[in-house]
Amino acid sequence: MDATPMLKDLSKRHRWSSFLRGCAAVVVALGLVLLSLCVGPGDFSPETVLRIVLNRFVFGIENKSLADVILWELRIPRTLLVWVVGASLALAGGISQGMFRNPLADPGVLGISAGAGAAVVAGIACGIDEHALWVTPVLAIVGAAGVLLVLVSCSVRSEDIATLLLTGVAISAILVGLTTCMLSLTMDDWNGAQRAVVWMLGSFDGRGWDHVKWGLPPLGLALILGLTFNRSLDVLVLGEDTAVSLGTHMRKMKLGMAAVIAVLCGVSTALVGSIGFVGLVVPHMVRMIFGPNHGPLLRMSIFIGGATMILVDVVSRALAPMYLAPGALTSLLGGGFFLWLVRRRRRGIL
Repeated sequence: MDATPMLKDLSKRHRWSSFLRGCAAVVVALGLVLLSLCVGPGDFSPETVLRIVLNRFVFGIENKSLADVILWELRIPRTLLVWVVGASLALAGGISQGMFRNPLADPGVLGISAGAGAAVVAGIACGIDEHALWVTPVLAIVGAAGVLLVLVSCSVRSEDIATLLLTGVAISAILVGLTTCMLSLTMDDWNGAQRAVVWMLGSFDGRGWDHVKWGLPPLGLALILGLTFNRSLDVLVLGEDTAVSLGTHMRKMKLGMAAVIAVLCGVSTALVGSIGFVGLVVPHMVRMIFGPNHGPLLRMSIFIGGATMILVDVVSRALAPMYLAPGALTSLLGGGFFLWLVRRRRRGIL
């Protein structure tokens, strides 16, 4: 009996099912974007939001009403920035897990975010962050890139993933200690210490079009470049020796991935502060829904990562006047998820 028609039918059903799940994820993401524009001080109905957005973007009608000003000057740039940051952190996590071939790899766990954070706090302590808005993203990229270079060097010398993860944890602990020391030394400068603490907690407050203009170009470029690594990551799953035999230049590939991860993590951390575990949780959610293939994994990580970050922002705003730092919320949820992954890995499920 020829099984070819049956296999083709199963493949067709799988593609159709994946397409429907992808459409559902996009619809949910768009719904959360609309919810983000509605929720906050002075709640607006979805009809009001859609009318204002259509009037401005489709018909070119600018209304100077209070609702129009709040949406255009506050909520639209904030929502756009939150979505891009969530998408960037999720994509960085997906690439990290594929590059280091470990489901527990994450920019936060590996110390990449800590490197960006330490560089930014050093800039705040020295007062150089006040010179220009682009200084903080540059410092964050340099800090993240420095940690990544150490990790890539370790991965080239040894293929022991456990050693790599422990190295990342150790680097993260050292950098967090350095960051705490710098904060304690700058407590006399109340404004600088307050900026550093608020930034370390992670916050979307006060973000506007200036942050979007500086953050969107590098993050947009890094997101596009990150999607091009899907085939390389699929080959890398088979092992570095197999990847080399298939014509993959490992050093160039890893340096390219490291550069993209550094930009994604560095700029995101510089813009909104320390947001942990998004890069760990979201790729696993996507992998459970769409499978291990890195093509849909990276693409859907962008949508679901942005939607997840918007959901966190909406929850933090809905609790007003009580302030809940988004970074604290993601750490609480992500920490529990990380322990669950470790337990599954010990059982040999992952």
